[in-house]
Amino acid sequence: MQNTIKLILDTEDVLDAFALQRHVGGALLDEWLGYQTELEASDQKLLEKKRLLLQDEGEYWNEEELKMKFLAILFEIADMNVPDKIKLFYERPLSAVIDGYEINVVCDAMLASPKGVGKPKKPYFFLQEFKKQKGKSQDAEGQMLAAMLVAQFENDNQKTVYGCYIQGKYWTFATLQDKNYCVSASLDATNTEHLQKIVFILKNIKNLVLK
Repeated sequence: MQNTIKLILDTEDVLDAFALQRHVGGALLDEWLGYQTELEASDQKLLEKKRLLLQDEGEYWNEEELKMKFLAILFEIADMNVPDKIKLFYERPLSAVIDGYEINVVCDAMLASPKGVGKPKKPYFFLQEFKKQKGKSQDAEGQMLAAMLVAQFENDNQKTVYGCYIQGKYWTFATLQDKNYCVSASLDATNTEHLQKIVFILKNIKNLVLK
């Protein structure tokens, strides 16, 4: 049996292991991030309420509080689920051996086609959140990219895999197609315009996957 190397989920290590180039911007990323739509007045009101809450308290939240008080509401407004086709999952493990590297990652959130009722089948989008805690250090981008690579490997097609990682109030979006890995400029979720753009981007995942 061939020996495998357990991949460290650090961005630099993941890029090096799979000979990926990290680019800022790109055509696929621009198509995803350029989407605009209108929000219902009730959604705008709720979004502003959560923006102010994040602004006032977000620095003191742990990861679970960020997820329950903010992320879950954004996902609800973005309305990304499609019955029998696209479903949102939390805290799901992914693992694979790719080119001799063993990858194990727990996805904070993922969009995937469902297998049965409660199991992800084909993943399309990953979100990793990072909330620094005393004595702990994590690389949200490295975890996200590792999950995207597993999805690319398991999906076994040429379609784009989408991702996002959060560091505090800052959101960075990413695409992976073949060896082409692109990331966006960061968006500040405490900024009204940026937060609406984040919701539009999340909404557009559904359009791109269905297309």
